[in-house]
Amino acid sequence: MSKIIVALDYTNPLDALEMAAKLRHHVDGFKTNHTLWSQSVYIKDYTEGKELFVDCKLWDTPNTVKQVVQKIVDKGATMTTICTHNNEAVFEELEQFSNQIKLLGVAYLTSWSGSDLLNILHYLPKGVETMWRDNIERVQKYNFAGMVCSPADLAIIRPEEYTKDLITVCPGIGSNKGQVRSVTAREAYNMGADYLVIGRTITESDDPIKAIEQIRESMSCS
Repeated sequence: MSKIIVALDYTNPLDALEMAAKLRHHVDGFKTNHTLWSQSVYIKDYTEGKELFVDCKLWDTPNTVKQVVQKIVDKGATMTTICTHNNEAVFEELEQFSNQIKLLGVAYLTSWSGSDLLNILHYLPKGVETMWRDNIERVQKYNFAGMVCSPADLAIIRPEEYTKDLITVCPGIGSNKGQVRSVTAREAYNMGADYLVIGRTITESDDPIKAIEQIRESMSCS
């Protein structure tokens, strides 16, 4: 069954801590983004034996990216994201962290459409297979643990032999707000996702724990 990471997409750290405390025994980890990543050291108190995913999609100069990743490691995070469009020098600096934290490449956001793939990355939509191969081979060269991707892309990624040791982390589950290529948890699990990152479906529910139970039940019925 796919593991569930809850996205704590709050601006108030106290709200994030309250939700983490409530859900700590029901999920497999928590995610913070740019807004709260500096507070991750406090969220770590609720993640013993679980994932603490700091999702900053870093894209900067080699020294800056290295310094930020070091701070993320120091705060106790177990996963973080790096934009695969950084230059080679960035990846060379990051390889030293591959045994301290799960480095995850981000190439193609779930909020992007096929036209964005062309306009931003200059790949034709029909060339998405080439885009994934290029980016996966790049991160594997530097011992990254996996890739962040839409579950819709797993049909391309998962059948390939060269991706068998790659973990896949899939956001945008069950929410269409701001997402172009989102699917349900059950669909993502059936497609082979290792981790599901789920935010509003859980955190905005009247009963977040029940929402998690229903998501797990949907996967067990697959």
